[in-house]
Amino acid sequence: MDASRKQSRVDAIGMMACLVIALGLRLAVIAIRPHELVLDRDAYLGIAIGVAEGRGYSSPGSLVATAFRPPLYPLFLGAGLACFTPSVVVGGINIIAGLLTVWLTARLGTCLNFGPMRFLAALIVAIDPLLVWYSCQPMTESICALLATFWLWTVMSLPPGNRHEDYTKRILNGLSFGLLVLCRPTFWLIAVLYPLFWFTPLKRQDVEKPQSRSIPFLPGWAWTLISTFCVVGPWLIRNWIVFGVPILTTTHGGYTLLLGNNPVFYQEVVEQPWGTVWQHDSLLNWQMELESKIQNDIGLQASEVQRDRWYSNQAKQFIIATPRLFAAAVLHRVRSLWNIVPQGEVTAQTGGWAMTAVGWFYSLILTAACVGLVTVACRSDRNLWLPFFVLIASVQLAHLFYWTNTRMRAPLTPAIALLAIMAIPRKL
Repeated sequence: MDASRKQSRVDAIGMMACLVIALGLRLAVIAIRPHELVLDRDAYLGIAIGVAEGRGYSSPGSLVATAFRPPLYPLFLGAGLACFTPSVVVGGINIIAGLLTVWLTARLGTCLNFGPMRFLAALIVAIDPLLVWYSCQPMTESICALLATFWLWTVMSLPPGNRHEDYTKRILNGLSFGLLVLCRPTFWLIAVLYPLFWFTPLKRQDVEKPQSRSIPFLPGWAWTLISTFCVVGPWLIRNWIVFGVPILTTTHGGYTLLLGNNPVFYQEVVEQPWGTVWQHDSLLNWQMELESKIQNDIGLQASEVQRDRWYSNQAKQFIIATPRLFAAAVLHRVRSLWNIVPQGEVTAQTGGWAMTAVGWFYSLILTAACVGLVTVACRSDRNLWLPFFVLIASVQLAHLFYWTNTRMRAPLTPAIALLAIMAIPRKL
């Protein structure tokens, strides 16, 4: 009993240390850059203000309904704005999400039998530069990392259990997935990749066939599907009513595809030496020219859905016409997603010594994660890591085509941290 109580105390101290470090770093960044809390680059805060003011989910400062951004984060912000200022809401949500992500990472480490090493994984998440930096901005990195980790935890919690536990956990798994895709539609690819990974013989050859368990009324997958629809269904139905189209994701995909596949970006970034970024003035000029062209092609009164289709068609036509450049752009996006040092505005705002430290940190973590990936692939229980593979693969697959930068990797941080721990030799 004394040994057990001592171990519990040590575990509590380890978890508390990770949480305190995570909280301290996020508060420090917010204190240094408080103006970033209301710097609304992606219009999440503008949409949230409309929700709080009773104008519905609309374009900032208007009554025009929109589906340009995924709804979860703006709705969370809007709920908070009913009681607090924008700075408090943005900082509060991001900090809470960050702390919960650290805690859930440790919980995943428990599911993987990491022992005390789970706190090292939690510490990696606590100090991760991307997650710390974006905790002071109204952007989805913090909450998406939480939801991705939550989804992983619900998947890891599915086996084993009695009928009631299996039934409720499958519903929780569906709810977590629904919240995740409402935060970033990129993760819809999980629904495509998971069955492909699961039925691959290489992944299942060493796995014992699970015992069949009946669940009230419906099979397990059906409960997951139903609970997912309960979360995303209202968004789809709302869009169907408002736009006449059952939009499951957003009307942002076409623009994002074109943003990463157009002649200006290819010429000024893809065909230039690595590290070249798209200059702000050039981007603005391209956007103005694009707006002029779209007005000429489909008119001033074109709907958001029509504009999205136009953007998508333009990107697809350019990709088909320039296959060699597209291949180079794909490689550029892969490098951008896994770059050890963020490029562009973040680098410009941060000192050289800080970027050097960030580069060393990510070099170590990503190298360890690669070693951990190989280690896992050689283990007989590698099927246990299936959801981690699917999560990472879904993000990478989407960003072979769409606009990509290093911050898009932030939601994968807990999965990467846990894989990195697998590179450390230890007794099993």
